[in-house]
Amino acid sequence: MDLRLNPFYKKSLMLAIVLGPIVWLVFTEDGQRRTDLAMLYLFGKGELDLAVEKLHSGMTETQFRGLFPDLALACNQGANPFGDRLCHAEIGAFSAIPSRTFTLFLQGAGLRAAKLTYRRAYHGTLRQQLTRRLGQPDRRSLPGPVDIAGPLTWTVDDGLLLLPRQEPKSDQEAALIWLSEAAVRRRLRAGDP
Repeated sequence: MDLRLNPFYKKSLMLAIVLGPIVWLVFTEDGQRRTDLAMLYLFGKGELDLAVEKLHSGMTETQFRGLFPDLALACNQGANPFGDRLCHAEIGAFSAIPSRTFTLFLQGAGLRAAKLTYRRAYHGTLRQQLTRRLGQPDRRSLPGPVDIAGPLTWTVDDGLLLLPRQEPKSDQEAALIWLSEAAVRRRLRAGDP
């Protein structure tokens, strides 16, 4: 019995073994995301692995820093849309999604809102991740201009998560926002949409 492989079959198998991973890394969305994550890690950008839906207004800056001691938060006093102080950090990834920055908005000692600026090419991946963890977005929409569909919203334990409905046109618009129940009430009292 002859158990030798046909030379054409051997060459095809070798090409598949060598080119398969390269094709996956370069031409598939998951491969590109993993390549980006590896490159960001190599360039010293850390990952923030946080279930953003677990944030709550009783959390303080000190508690947050205790949970993520390696995160280089830079804080500034001053009025902002959700409080009187904000802290931000550059990051490379947020829960395996290539990202840019993470910002905390504080009122006094309490957390009121958080903003994740992610890389817009991964909008669909972030939306799928949130839907897998939290279910389908709420059917209600936030008030806004009639001709523009509002953001996707998820109700969480303490507040709302907001994500653009469509892939943003620029990286500056690519943001996931958590608003605490206290921040939502304050905005509604002030009459802001």
